[in-house]
Amino acid sequence: FKVIRHLLPFWAKKNPIASRLLLPGLVLGWKTRKLCNQIKPDIIYSRLTITELAFVPRDIPIIYEMHSLGPFGISFIHRWAFRWILRRKNFKRIVVTTNVLAEWLKDRIPDAEITVARLSAEPPVELTQKQISAFVNDNFQGHNFKQHVGYTGYLDTEGLRGTDIIIQTAARMPDIAFHIVGGKPEIVEHWKKYAEDYNQAGNIFFYGYRNPNEMPYFLGGFDVTLAPLQHRPTKRAPIGKNMSPLKLPQYMGYGKAIVASDLPAHREVLSEGETALMVRHDDIDAWVSSIQSLLDNENKRRAMAKAGKKAYASEFTPRIRIQKMLSGLPTK
Repeated sequence: FKVIRHLLPFWAKKNPIASRLLLPGLVLGWKTRKLCNQIKPDIIYSRLTITELAFVPRDIPIIYEMHSLGPFGISFIHRWAFRWILRRKNFKRIVVTTNVLAEWLKDRIPDAEITVARLSAEPPVELTQKQISAFVNDNFQGHNFKQHVGYTGYLDTEGLRGTDIIIQTAARMPDIAFHIVGGKPEIVEHWKKYAEDYNQAGNIFFYGYRNPNEMPYFLGGFDVTLAPLQHRPTKRAPIGKNMSPLKLPQYMGYGKAIVASDLPAHREVLSEGETALMVRHDDIDAWVSSIQSLLDNENKRRAMAKAGKKAYASEFTPRIRIQKMLSGLPTK
């Protein structure tokens, strides 16, 4: 496979005059068409802009993935242009990651073929307890704590990913170590400063960005994992911006006990009480009690681990996702 990246020229970036004339989109569209003619792909699997889609040669099949309402949440001209593209014979199907988004789109474009293919995670790496213990000993902070709760993934400064919820919860559980793995340096510093007043027990630890190869080891050292995405509705995502939870398949694949925000997208992936405990996204009391209930019950954690692994194997592997995305399409 060949990965090719094309960028806007300097003069088109954040240029208000160029934007009004739609020049950035036209430039990317031209670059997309040039690239298609150069490499002659058998199929395009894409999240391209509408302009770029319009420039794709008509003899190349397109599968388009959407994580929100996209053009249907912007303006009439965007909706019209997208419907026009959908009528082209080379536009094969739309792929979404949740049932609720599929239903919304079917209401707006009933003639389009829409397939649900949930986000996946790479198959778990098998590690021995000795390997995990060695990594924890060399890399974990808070060795004086007996139980460890963790989050791995992106951080932002607007609180969308619930970093403030983790910090506030940790302040209420001073005997438990809370590990936050991920984030750019400047964002990590933002949350370290936020945590100063909450980290009186010294039980909140930040690691910043770590190599993805280290994630299996971090997960192996956690007793409970967290998915505290917050509810943020927008025009393009009426049930919230978190319509495509990325971390849950990985957590389940590694057999981790999970406490997650009770969001519509999470409900499609998780089974309450079986693969996770789900709580109101901003209810600190609920986060504390749910985490504590799992830490106090090893049998429950093991049962959740078993159920999570089973769910991962049946629905969240890359092979299953690819099969759903390409199902029924002709092969050469």
